[in-house]
Amino acid sequence: MQPPPNRLASSLRDYFSNHLPCLRGMSSHTIHSYRDTVVLLLRFIAPIRKVEVCDLDLADLQPDRILAFLAHLEKDRGNSATTRNVRLAAIHAFFRYVGAQHPDHLEQAQRVLGIPFKRTDQRVIEYLDRTEYNGPQFLDHAIS
Repeated sequence: MQPPPNRLASSLRDYFSNHLPCLRGMSSHTIHSYRDTVVLLLRFIAPIRKVEVCDLDLADLQPDRILAFLAHLEKDRGNSATTRNVRLAAIHAFFRYVGAQHPDHLEQAQRVLGIPFKRTDQRVIEYLDRTEYNGPQFLDHAIS
């Protein structure tokens, strides 16, 4: 007989099957991005804890391990600070959910949510002016 799913397993199931798509209305692309982040995180933490991914629980997702994971993304995987921040945003979103659903893990969630984003250069948003755009009828309509 199999043991019941632990808190991490049941939280992830509800988060990805109900919370993100139904309650938050997230796009499938965002859900897949969040899922990929969680997969990478769990695969990173499992060998540190010397357990299989399926044996991890919420208590294993401590801030120091998440910080090590973020450093691993940049150093070993060659991700930019922007990509690191996208992954951290996904982790923050999950821990906001954890804090609301599991008050006994609220302190852990708050500590994870305290992990700061890295500063990155802002991209300049360039717009086409009237001479560059090949459809003046659209511009005339958009301006009026």
